[in-house]
Amino acid sequence: MRLQMKKVLVSFIITLLLFACAGKKEINKDAATYFKEGLTYFQNKKYEKAAAAFEEALKKADTPELAAKAQLFLADSYYLDEKYDDAIAAYKSYLELYENQPDAKRALLRLGLSYYAMLQPIDRDQSYTREAYNTFLKLNAKYPEFSKKYNIPAKLRKLKNMLAEKDFYVAKFYVRIGEDKAAIVRLEKILKEYKDTKVYPEAALLYAKVLINIKKPDKAVSVLSQLLKERKDPRLLPEINKILKDLKKHLG
Repeated sequence: MRLQMKKVLVSFIITLLLFACAGKKEINKDAATYFKEGLTYFQNKKYEKAAAAFEEALKKADTPELAAKAQLFLADSYYLDEKYDDAIAAYKSYLELYENQPDAKRALLRLGLSYYAMLQPIDRDQSYTREAYNTFLKLNAKYPEFSKKYNIPAKLRKLKNMLAEKDFYVAKFYVRIGEDKAAIVRLEKILKEYKDTKVYPEAALLYAKVLINIKKPDKAVSVLSQLLKERKDPRLLPEINKILKDLKKHLG
């Protein structure tokens, strides 16, 4: 009797284990199923789960169309979840493969906005500023009307000013420590590439001062004359007059 009970008990335990194993067995989902799950998560703003599902859909995609959709929604999931570094990588992958697709302009926009979201103060590295600027330049050139809709021209002006301000910040540092040649490189870059920025007049004035320091008075006068010609701003006159007085002292 006891032996029979043991057999029944062992059989019962084996059955339970088999059910448990069966319950843990993963269903082999195809790309379309993962994509559909990703869309559901995405619509419910569960972006982390959406990204995981779109990643699986991308791995198993058996058509270019599904792969393109999965890649774009993967990037969008990262972007809306504010995981901008991941979004940047995903959007760049999409644009490398599908640059001429209708959704490419949205991918390019959000690539630029991902960089834009991570802008740093002027005293920090400006790599994201430069990437945002270059991305928006491309967007503005390729899709001008779409670009205007999202106020990209204004963002480009802001980014250009930031890049100029960074060079001016560095130039002033070099002047402070007596590295005039290094300062000149930055100041000449501003005068050449950033004439339409807010910092341009200040950069031109500082450039003239540095030129006087390195005994190039003729070039300093030329820079000041060019500045007045381009800006025609009477507010610049007091500082220009001050620089010219200093020049006279240097000339004796």
